[in-house]
Amino acid sequence: MKYHTMNNDEIMLSLCSRIKETRISLAQTQQQLADSAQIGIATIKRIEKGGGLNLDTLISLLRALNKLHHLDAILFESEMRNFHEGHEGGESAGRLQVRQQAADLNRKASAPQSEEMGYSAAMENTVYW
Repeated sequence: MKYHTMNNDEIMLSLCSRIKETRISLAQTQQQLADSAQIGIATIKRIEKGGGLNLDTLISLLRALNKLHHLDAILFESEMRNFHEGHEGGESAGRLQVRQQAADLNRKASAPQSEEMGYSAAMENTVYW
């Protein structure tokens, strides 16, 4: 799809449509998706009709639909820019700061509540921007 030729409303409608299509393809009801994403069913209904969608809700929906990995495409450019800055001028302060922030976030992350939940399962339920 050529998003660069679309206005914001058209992009929002397309995104909302894809969320609905994904929910249906996973054979989930609106209520199941709402419960999984920990948002209200009225929000799901509004979104599927093309209503507003904030970033927090989008992340919750992507997580519930097991599509959070698609954010990698959005974040890839930023990661590459940080990589190149680090290699062009040595260890830049910006790169060290990012590492420090990530370390701080890892320390602040809560441990899994259940012993059955492994590290990878805990990380799947945690996203840091």
